[in-house]
Amino acid sequence: MNLIKSEELITIFTLLNEGKLNYILMRNINNEIPSNVEIKKDIDILVKYQDKVSFINFFKQNNFQQISHPHKDNIFLYGVNKFEFFVNSANVLFDLNFQIAVRSLDAGQWIPLDQSIQESAWKHKRFEQLGEDLGYWTLSYEDEFVSLVARSIFDKKEFQSGYRIRINELVGLIDKEDVVEKLNMVFFKFTPYLLSYIEQNDYENIIKNYLEFKEY
Repeated sequence: MNLIKSEELITIFTLLNEGKLNYILMRNINNEIPSNVEIKKDIDILVKYQDKVSFINFFKQNNFQQISHPHKDNIFLYGVNKFEFFVNSANVLFDLNFQIAVRSLDAGQWIPLDQSIQESAWKHKRFEQLGEDLGYWTLSYEDEFVSLVARSIFDKKEFQSGYRIRINELVGLIDKEDVVEKLNMVFFKFTPYLLSYIEQNDYENIIKNYLEFKEY
């Protein structure tokens, strides 16, 4: 497995922080960052659309090239802006997301999570310090929990091992009342069942039962 040098990632996040650029690392599954990121594995950061030009300039100034995104021809609905890809000579690949979005279950169009979740992401972002050299802005525990569950169901169509591990970690860290309120905006009356499955570590039945749920 070919990995990106950790120094490359530490440098770019240091520059982002020193430049006071407003970003959120959307996930760090299996604690891949900074030492276990495979070459060409994209790093998803959330950026406000009004800051798009600032980020394009930042990446270009730091020797990143803007390249075509594999999802550029997808359908984006309800105000979701298209993703942007930037890569450098060390194969560090950043994927700029302008909303927390998931694929719809019908034709796979990109749709945003509820506006309250979008606003919460920025209002409650937190700074994660990993050792002396690396720190980054990331989602609150509650918003990370909601986004990982939604991504697993809508995008991945499964709860992958790394996602399960992180979701289980977050169960002990979240404000459950806050999470219930946000999950209700996405999963409506299925929310209590969803949380029950997660708390019982029963991930195998979630998606099937969600798709078959009729109690709305």
